[in-house]
Amino acid sequence: MIKLNAKYRLSEKEAELLKDTNTKESHYDYIIDYDCDCYLPNGEPLFFFRKNYVDYPILKEAYLNMLPAAKVTNNRGLSSDSEKKQATLKSGKKSKQVYIYDKETGERETTNSGLAGFFDRQGRYDFCRTTAFNKDHLDKFKKALPLIHEVNRGFKEIVPDRYKKQLAMAKGTHPNYVIKNTAFTTVTINKNWRTPYHTDQGDYANGFGNLVAYCKDVEPVLFIMPRFKIAIDLRTCDLLLADVHQYHGNSPIIKRSKNAVRLSFVMYYRENMIKCKSPSEELKRNQMNQRINFLKQSGIT
Repeated sequence: MIKLNAKYRLSEKEAELLKDTNTKESHYDYIIDYDCDCYLPNGEPLFFFRKNYVDYPILKEAYLNMLPAAKVTNNRGLSSDSEKKQATLKSGKKSKQVYIYDKETGERETTNSGLAGFFDRQGRYDFCRTTAFNKDHLDKFKKALPLIHEVNRGFKEIVPDRYKKQLAMAKGTHPNYVIKNTAFTTVTINKNWRTPYHTDQGDYANGFGNLVAYCKDVEPVLFIMPRFKIAIDLRTCDLLLADVHQYHGNSPIIKRSKNAVRLSFVMYYRENMIKCKSPSEELKRNQMNQRINFLKQSGIT
């Protein structure tokens, strides 16, 4: 086991300038491809990496069942290294449909991402809820539970202090909104998505991000933390526990075959889930808010 103390190589302001940009090779000096515990200069944990931690059959089963969750979406922000424009048809005319293109390569980008588990009140969904994937594909979600439990075990074993805090939040949350017997409420599933630099939003700050990936016929994809000039070579069955409130992003997804795929699973606790009431109370609350908004818009109140 290697233990490292990371050094800041970029200031906070310099790291913020990288937000929503794509990763580059110049953004890292070291590649971690071995079991490693890494800490911030103040002693707080930065990341913990374990090679081949997850059993392959468990990960493969989760991949087969959770793949439909990663759908094409426009809910993700546009990278500053990308642009929206019309496609050029074979006839030379511009299509009516607008697509996202990588400014550097000119290739069309697609964002395939989805959620499983549970989600808190946000935007037009002013109520805590079960994700659409769980509603429509509960049988598939159940088949992925062994992976979620395996990652939960790793979290508990490797970062016990953070796990204890996150588990306390989960136990204090209505059981309808927690993945049973875990410290997680939610799983984000990304397919073949080169995420630009970002910090995760909405998850419990005192917990930790838990990441695994199923990779088939792709070049190694690096998880890059530019402020420390460190990259982590995350492959099939590896487990990465990381402070996702530090800027991070993925290197390009380079396919080796037509059927190549990389499906990543990020497991976490949504910090506002602690405020969720029972499903019946959430429904009453939402209905009441809708009535109040209707009265306000009608000028009655």
